[in-house]
Amino acid sequence: MTTPDETPQERPTPGPRPGHYGEIAPGVPRYGQYAPEGWVPPSSADAPNKPGHDAGTSRGLPPAAAYPGYGGPGYNGTGLPHRGAGPVPPGQHLAAPRPVAVASRLVMAAGTLQALSGVLLLFVLFLPAARTTLIDALKSALPSDPSYDSVLADQAAITGLLVAATVLSLIAAVVYFWLAVKIRRGAGWARTTALVLAIVSLLALTQPNIFTIVQVGLGIVAVIILYRSPAKEYFARRVPGNGPHGY
Repeated sequence: MTTPDETPQERPTPGPRPGHYGEIAPGVPRYGQYAPEGWVPPSSADAPNKPGHDAGTSRGLPPAAAYPGYGGPGYNGTGLPHRGAGPVPPGQHLAAPRPVAVASRLVMAAGTLQALSGVLLLFVLFLPAARTTLIDALKSALPSDPSYDSVLADQAAITGLLVAATVLSLIAAVVYFWLAVKIRRGAGWARTTALVLAIVSLLALTQPNIFTIVQVGLGIVAVIILYRSPAKEYFARRVPGNGPHGY
C-alpha cells in the first residue's frame, strides 16, 4: 500500500529469477521442466559439426590423445589390442597364453646352454691348457684304437674340429632363440620344428652328461607344453588374409 506522495512499486514477476535456488544456469531448463522448442544445449551448440569431434574438448577437458597411455585407435576403434574371440585384425597377434610363454622361456634356456657350450669351445680353442685337458678326456673316454690316437695327436685336425663345433654350437643357439620368439607369436611351423629338434636331441643322450641332460630335458618339456591345451588352440588360430598368426 502506498501514499499519494510515494511512487507505486512494481510487483515482482512470478516465476524463477536468474540465480535462484534450483536453476542450473540462465536459460537452462530445471529438472522436471520441458525445454522450449528449438532449445540447444550450450555444449552442443559450441561443438564443431564434424566427425571425430572429441566431446571432452567442449566441456573444457583435454582431448583423449593428451592422456598418458593413449595409443590411438586400435581394434574396432577402441584403442585397445585385440582380445577375446573373433577374427584377429591383419598385422596383429593374439596374446600368448601363459603355457606358451613358459615353453618359449624353456626353449630360450636351452638356447642359453647351447650358447654357453659354444663359449666353452672358444676357450678350448684358444687356451692350450684347456685343449690338453679336452684331449686327455677324449683319450680316456674313447676305446683304445690306433686310428683315434692318430687323430688326437694331429693338432691341425683337432683345431678344425673345434672350429666346426664352435660355429655349429653358436648357430644352434641362434636357432633356439629364433624359435622361441616365433613360438611365442604362435607360428605353427616353429612348434613343429621344435618337436623335430627335440626328437633329434635324444641322440645326444647316448653319451650323457649333466649339461646335455638338462638341455635336452628343457626342450622336451617345452614341446610337451606346446602340444597341450591351451597352447594347441592358440596355434590353431588364423589371421584373416594374413595366414597363420606368427609368420
